[in-house]
Amino acid sequence: MDIEHVPLGPGEQPLPLLQLPSLCLTRIMHLLPFQSCLLLSVVCRELRDLVQREILRGVRSLAFDNLPGTHVGEALAWTFRSSNAPHLPFLRSVSASGSAALQPLLAAAASQAAVLRQLTSLQLDCVKQLQETQLEAILTACPNLEVLSLPRCGRLGDAAAQAVGRLLPRLRVANCSDWSALGDGGVAALALGCSGLEDVALDGCLRVGSESLALLARVCPRLRRLSISKSYAVTDSALEALGVAAAAAAVAAGGIGSSGAGAAGCGIQELLLRQCPRVSLVGLLGRCRALTSLDLSGCPRVETSALRSMLAGCGGGLTSLQLNGCVGVGGEALVGLGAACPRLARLNLRGLTLQDCHLRDLAADCSTLQSLSLAWCTKITDAGLAPLVERNPGLQDLDMEALYLCSDALLGRLAAAAPRLDRLCIRMCHRLSAAAIVDLVRATRMSALLVSGIMDEAGTLDLVARVKAARPGCTMHW
Repeated sequence: MDIEHVPLGPGEQPLPLLQLPSLCLTRIMHLLPFQSCLLLSVVCRELRDLVQREILRGVRSLAFDNLPGTHVGEALAWTFRSSNAPHLPFLRSVSASGSAALQPLLAAAASQAAVLRQLTSLQLDCVKQLQETQLEAILTACPNLEVLSLPRCGRLGDAAAQAVGRLLPRLRVANCSDWSALGDGGVAALALGCSGLEDVALDGCLRVGSESLALLARVCPRLRRLSISKSYAVTDSALEALGVAAAAAAVAAGGIGSSGAGAAGCGIQELLLRQCPRVSLVGLLGRCRALTSLDLSGCPRVETSALRSMLAGCGGGLTSLQLNGCVGVGGEALVGLGAACPRLARLNLRGLTLQDCHLRDLAADCSTLQSLSLAWCTKITDAGLAPLVERNPGLQDLDMEALYLCSDALLGRLAAAAPRLDRLCIRMCHRLSAAAIVDLVRATRMSALLVSGIMDEAGTLDLVARVKAARPGCTMHW
């Protein structure tokens, strides 16, 4: 990653590339990937000067996530080198992954690298060796961060969250996913120190429960997205707090009452409560009128009556509803779902006990779907699914995995009804023929097709070849 140029040898001529007009050469450099520009900069002094003058000065974000192993460390060391600071005046975001990212960051923090003070976003994925004292040193050198994403940094816990709350008062986005030692105390410190939080991810934080989620709802009035999964400690009291906070936010927005916006509570828009087995009374979310996306996947205690109560209150704004594995929700929940959620674009019903009559009920008033998952709803037949797809011509993503009873006739109706279909999963739909599948691919915009478990190996290979011939750009999974 060194940007020192290599001098010409005896008898070597300047690059023909340098004979181009300056504007043309600059345009070419802007079209190249950033890493290619850096490689060109070592060729000669002229290209090095051009990269520093025209490319580096415009860089706002550097992402090194796709670099292998030690190259990540080299790239970060180059980024934070003091001699590069004048050439990166607008750099605001750095992202990297893997353990090799740690030492360059610590060295830059120890030297108080000027580039760190510029950053508003730092994203480090799976830096497993990162310890809480090391994180504190890094954050001290990055006081202006608004986005901090540290997923899969498993050694971090309450002390790390307390450091974040103390050192980053401007923080808007915090991703603490898979901090196995994080508990309510750490989340509380984070909330109290960063009251401007808008997006918080706590997926895989098994010790985080309702107490700290309720505090987030109360003291972070800008909170718009909250995600937590796999926590037995999250209960209905968290839902109640979110509903109360949303009602307070609505009152404040309407100019009612004397409390200021900072004390009004949040208007949550995206809520993900995946695999939280104690969550049940989702009707408490009915007051969250700003809610646009709700994921209750893997919450087995959610029942039809509670879901209906919630949708009656906040369904009008929902565009995404994920009920994957909500085994307590019956097919009767689909009656009037489209009317309650007139903007619904993404619906996941994977694994629910549905029959054809339930899909016909849904089709009666639902015509806005773009993504639909009915995987493992094994009793569904052509008679139930066909009317639903015909009512939703904007469908782009359909998951039919393990719909054993569906036939070629359904694919024909799907081809006619949903020409914009882009992704289709038909794994284990063994009644479908290669000819019908290829006809569907030709009739739609198909770019991804999942077909395992339909036919034997020879038949599958033949199908793959025929699909590739009909649509060369289609990605096949088998």
